[in-house]
Amino acid sequence: MGKTRSAREFSSFPDLQGYGAASVIAQPLAEKIARCRAIFYTVAVSNTPKTIDMALATNLTKMGYARLTVAAGSPEDISYAAARTACPLVIVDEADRLTIKSLEHLRDMADRQGFGLILMGMPGLEKRLSRYAQFYSRIGFVHEFKPLTETEMRLLLASHAGDFGISFDPTQIDAVEAQAAVIRITRGNFRLMERLFAQMRRIMTLNRVEDVNPDIVQAARDCLVIGPGN
Repeated sequence: MGKTRSAREFSSFPDLQGYGAASVIAQPLAEKIARCRAIFYTVAVSNTPKTIDMALATNLTKMGYARLTVAAGSPEDISYAAARTACPLVIVDEADRLTIKSLEHLRDMADRQGFGLILMGMPGLEKRLSRYAQFYSRIGFVHEFKPLTETEMRLLLASHAGDFGISFDPTQIDAVEAQAAVIRITRGNFRLMERLFAQMRRIMTLNRVEDVNPDIVQAARDCLVIGPGN
């Protein structure tokens, strides 16, 4: 799956809008908080240190209170200072949108509150960060999400194509050719595969067709803005 969905699944970050810090926590929310591994934060297109404080810093404090409340069984005697440092990890998506001031603010927050920081963004993010020595020197490692291989794509199509209402019957030549066309067009890009499947399902529904074939794949591809070479 794509990096954003992978990070969301890993973090299991619950919706805290209805939770007030230092409040009693209902059992359903308590279970979600217990499963939470990290705070997931998506950077807005327009961002400043103030907007980061309003969103991320608020969630850090809320989640800190929530984690400590679940662990202790009661919100009593939990200090603000303890709550601010109770979250071990923050995952920041769309990090390439961050301004220099916002990057420095995040670095300062991580230093003061002691959480690990994962920045996710488009290719070129590492090169951009390398210009800021004080920030770049703190990066422990860089991981690049590579496109899926053909073998991985075939395994994915065999196990999850049905989630999109698409099935590739290995005993039917049309289905085998359609699967090969999907692999060729998407080139290991999971997000593109989702978009292609959505169009294929729409075309099959409109034409009342149950079995997939190469013409359906090509018609779906023609509906998408993909770029040359696909």
